[in-house]
Amino acid sequence: MSADQETVDTYNKHISDYKELMSKEAKDTNLDLFMKKIVSKGKVLDLGCGTGSASLALLKRGFAPFPIDASQEMVKAAESLLKIKARNISFDEIDEHNFYDAIWANFSLLHIPKKQFRDILKKLFFALKKEGLLFLSLKRGEGECRDRLGRFYSYYQKKEAEKFLEKANFQTKNFTEGWSVGLAGDKESWMGFFCEKILK
Repeated sequence: MSADQETVDTYNKHISDYKELMSKEAKDTNLDLFMKKIVSKGKVLDLGCGTGSASLALLKRGFAPFPIDASQEMVKAAESLLKIKARNISFDEIDEHNFYDAIWANFSLLHIPKKQFRDILKKLFFALKKEGLLFLSLKRGEGECRDRLGRFYSYYQKKEAEKFLEKANFQTKNFTEGWSVGLAGDKESWMGFFCEKILK
């Protein structure tokens, strides 16, 4: 299991367009709420960090971000912005245990085939500390497909996503939703889940 190469190649190819899109993004209310819930100076895995905008916000608030991305160009851009190390790895290469206080997975886990989703969630569960927080955002819809740029996407309904989370021992504490226009130019519905580990 590794990152979808066509998706990675698309992000590498469109790095300039992505930077421009991020520069026009409005303030992320989900990120603001996320930072309010993290312990002071906490370690945060920025999963699919892109050009590093979320990690930069985390740094400015005194947190310790650990940015990773499967796209080599995204990692270069993030390192240039952040002046810290960003790792060029795929989600299945995450192997830390009880290390992170929180994980920020903003529009990144939706690039995983549904058959692999639970396994990645398990990795995130073990990577988080006892009272760790996971935020993930997904696009609302049905099935799996590629967008007009060639990126692979898995689409979910709320109950379907929550079922995956519950099976991986995560409990949804807060739910957000909205609409946004992404790199491909389409206006799409999204869902955000703030989750805590369930310890049995």
